[in-house]
This record gives sequence, C-alpha cells and structure tokens, in this order.
Amino acid sequence: MIQRIFAFLLLLVAFSPVALAADTALADTKIPDTKIADAKKVAPSTKIIVRSPTAKSQKTPEQHYLDGASCLNFADTACAQVALASLKPASAYAKLLQGQIALASADFDTALRLLIPLQAETSLLPQALVSLHASLARAYEHQENTLRALEQYVKVGELSDSASNQANIWRLVSTQPKEVLLEMRGEGSDTTVQGWVDLALAASYPERRERNIEQWRNAYPQHPASAALLSSIAGSANAKAKTKSAVNGSIALLLPLDSPVYGNAAQAVQAGFMAAMTADNVNNPNAPQVQSYPTGTPEQTRAAYAKAVAEGATWVVGPLTRDEVGSLMGGDITIPTLALNQPENEIQAQQNLTLFGLSAENEARQIAQMVRDRGLQTAQVIVADTPLGKRVAKAFMEEWKALQGSVTIELTVTKFTNPEPAKLAELKATSLANAADMIFLAANASQAKIMRPYLDAATPTYGISLLYDGEAKGLQNLDLIAVHFVDMPWMLEPDSSEFASYRVAAAQFKSADLQRLFAMGLDAYRLLPHLQGQATGKTVLEGATGEIIFGEASLTRELPLAQFRRDGVALENAQ
Repeated sequence: MIQRIFAFLLLLVAFSPVALAADTALADTKIPDTKIADAKKVAPSTKIIVRSPTAKSQKTPEQHYLDGASCLNFADTACAQVALASLKPASAYAKLLQGQIALASADFDTALRLLIPLQAETSLLPQALVSLHASLARAYEHQENTLRALEQYVKVGELSDSASNQANIWRLVSTQPKEVLLEMRGEGSDTTVQGWVDLALAASYPERRERNIEQWRNAYPQHPASAALLSSIAGSANAKAKTKSAVNGSIALLLPLDSPVYGNAAQAVQAGFMAAMTADNVNNPNAPQVQSYPTGTPEQTRAAYAKAVAEGATWVVGPLTRDEVGSLMGGDITIPTLALNQPENEIQAQQNLTLFGLSAENEARQIAQMVRDRGLQTAQVIVADTPLGKRVAKAFMEEWKALQGSVTIELTVTKFTNPEPAKLAELKATSLANAADMIFLAANASQAKIMRPYLDAATPTYGISLLYDGEAKGLQNLDLIAVHFVDMPWMLEPDSSEFASYRVAAAQFKSADLQRLFAMGLDAYRLLPHLQGQATGKTVLEGATGEIIFGEASLTRELPLAQFRRDGVALENAQ
C-alpha cells in the first residue's frame, strides 16, 4: 500500500503545472543563432529550431579546468571565469586557472604568485602541468627574467616534445645580447639550460656559425635541440652577407602586445617582422633598431605614436586594430607610417601613411572581379550571421553589382548544430529555387562545412581565406571539396623554399589566423623601402601575403586562387 501511495504522488508531481511548464519550455528551447533571415524579398524567412537537452552532466575538477583553459585559448576570459566558479577555490586546478586568467589579463605578479607554488603539485593532469610551466615561462618572460623563463620552457620540453616549444626557447635566447647570455651562463646549473645558452652564443658569430654549431653538438650530444632547428640556425649562416640593409634608422612597432584580446595577434605580427628583419641583416653591423610601443586603445595609440616620433623613430609600423588606425587618421603623420589595418570607413590618401592589412572585404571584392571575368552573371550569396560575415557579403555584392552582376538570393544563416533535417531541407529547397551561376559563401570554415552539404554541389562555389583553417588534408574538409577560395602564398605553399627560413620562427603559432598574421609581419618589414621615394608607376612585391602592388599613392594585395580537393588543397589559375 505504501508503495502505491508513493507511486501516485510521483505521478502528481510529474503532471503538475511546474513540470508541464518545464517540459513546454524544453520543447520551445531555441539554440541561439539558428535563424535564416529574410531573403531580401526573394524568399520567405525561415527558422531552424533545435531542441536542446537541459540535463547537466557532472564534471570533474579536471574537466572544469580544461573547459576554462580552452576558453583562454580563444582569449575569452569571461568564459574562463565561469569555469573557475565551478571549482573549489582552494583546489590546485582553481589556482592554476586563476593564475592563467591573471596572465591573460597581463597581471604577471598575480600570475606568478598563484602559479609558482603549484610546481610542487604531483596530481595535476599531464596537459595541466605542461600548461603550468608554459604559463610560468610567459610570465617570467614578461617580467624580463630570461633565465627563469628559459628554465620553465625547458620543463615544458621535458613533458612534451614540441617543435613550437623549441621555437619559443630559440626566440628567447637568440634575441639576448651576448653580455646577458654570458651572465646567464654563470647562473644556470641545468645542463639543458646551459646548452641552450651556449647554442645562442655559438650562433651569435655569423661568420663562423656553422662550425660553432658543429662544435656545440659535440659538446652536448644528448641535448634535446632538434636537428631541424640546428639545421635552420646553421643554414642562415650560408645566406648572402649584406653590408647594408634596405631599411636604415629606427623602427617603431605600435602593437597591442599586452592586450588580453589582441595580444596573441600582436605577438604573431611582431615575430614575423623580426624574422624578416633578422634575415635581411645577416652580417650587417648597421641593422635598424626596433622599439615596440604597446597600444590597445585609440588614446594609447596616439600617445605611442607621439612618443615614437619624439624618440627619433624613422619609421612607424602599426597600429593593428581598426579603431587604432582610425585614431591616427586626420592627425599629424610626420614620418613614413605603415598601418596594419584599415578604418571602418573609406578615407582619403594621406601623406606619409600607407594602409596594409589582411582585409576580408578586399578578398571578397577580388572574388567578385575574378568570377565576373570568367563570364558568370548571377550569384547566390550565403551569409553567416556574424559581423564579419555580413561585411564580407556586403563587399562582394557591392563589387558584383558594380560589375553588372546580379544576385538571385541572399540567405543569412547562423551557426547551428544538430539542426532538424526538415529545416535544412527547406534551406536546400530555397537555394535550388533561386538558381544562379555561382554561390558565394560569406562564412568561415566551420560555418561553411555546415552550409555546403545543403547547397547545390553542381553550382561553382567560392569564398575567401576564411574557408581555410590550414589543414590541407583531412576528413574535416570533405564537405568543402570543389569549393574555390583565395588565400595567401604563405598558407597555400607551405613547402616553398622562399619561406623555409622563416618556418621555425612561425612554428609557435598554431592557428591559421596567427600564421597569416606572422606572414603579414614578414611583409610589413619588406614593404618599408617602398614607403619613401616611390617611383611613379606600378611596383610589385611578391610577398608572403600575396602579390602586393604599389600605385602612386595606393597599395593593393592580390591573392592566388585555390580549391579544396580530395587529396588536399591545390592552387589553380585565376583565369
């Protein structure tokens, strides 16, 4: 009898208004950003509604930490704070994540205070230990404690055999003055640390670098420095000696190096710039001096520019973000300045100012011109519902219509997962009902992989470099087979001998976006000689970021066309 009463009470609870309301809410739950917007008066608006479960999984502290660390990989400190709130404050994982959040916010003192004691923890996951030592290395490096930073990078190498970690070590030690290296040599006790210092000293004499490295290897036969790295260091000694650099004087780099949001991007640009300058000044005692001026806001940018000029800079490279570039417009640009982005609105030419950047809008315009030249007349435009996607679509359509092309339909699609098949069939039907000569995807790689299977595979499909995530071969690209896109030579020709000497310096940057920014840094240095005394007419630089064309007062960048194929990504002729 008691069991029957209990069962009856459970039924009452299950069918109570509260339970029914919860069930109704579950049924109506919509995943954000899953709406197909009004198709510009051509097709009716559609919605994709996805039911999402509300059951919460029980996560371990390790899983909460990994969630937070993943957020920090995307510079999302707010997301990392959410993961931190799920951890017990006194736990090792909470302190590790809190220290890494402090590091991402450029609070290096707090980061060191929290992270240093955790070196005694023996229960951390292997990847957490690697992350701990890598974070300590970065914090020490920002504090200009080179020896301690090197020691931490060496510990990372003991836990994870990573080429990017060796690239970090070499970047750290190879940029130190000889007097600093000699001081470190007397302080370090670890053989591996000592070996890295001695390797930097051996390489600091370009005229006998190859022989010095051979002697170094005999002295450190068990050292973990890879053969590829040693070959790259020794190979640079075979470069043609130069007595004079194409760039002289003092260069000011205006970059948001300490920004939690743009810091990684700024570091990639800086690394590329320094790699190009180093290669251009082998055996040159009169190499230009480079001084970095941290920025981040329009106010900081204007102040940094004024300070650089006051301190005698001959050239300015930067700033990096649109807002920062806009803050310089209309001001007093007194020395040759290469801005690394373009402001939101069109501007008039300004003396001493050249705009150079990886403009997605310009890539979209190039696709419009290229495809129109092939004789195609009508286009479908499929747009990811993001600010960037909308800007890319707008640029394409403006150029396309200016070239007398017509748009049969514009569909705006948000990023979604596990959508209802019926709704995706509706998307496909809408696209098929508005056939065109081509499809333009204003989307990134992950968004395009969702859209592409529900579009007509027989219609030529185009996009920009956003479609390519750097993985030339892999199952993840199967949905993009036959799609055409433009991208820079640095990404499309990874085995080119022209770029081989820079690959070690670039290895630390894992994402395709950071690789592109590294290439922009390479070209930024190579562009400087063109900023003064430009000859009348057209000058062309075959750069890592594309073919860069100088007019009398302008700069344009043209990219090669490529295509996704079953065996990888292949270049193709634009005509």
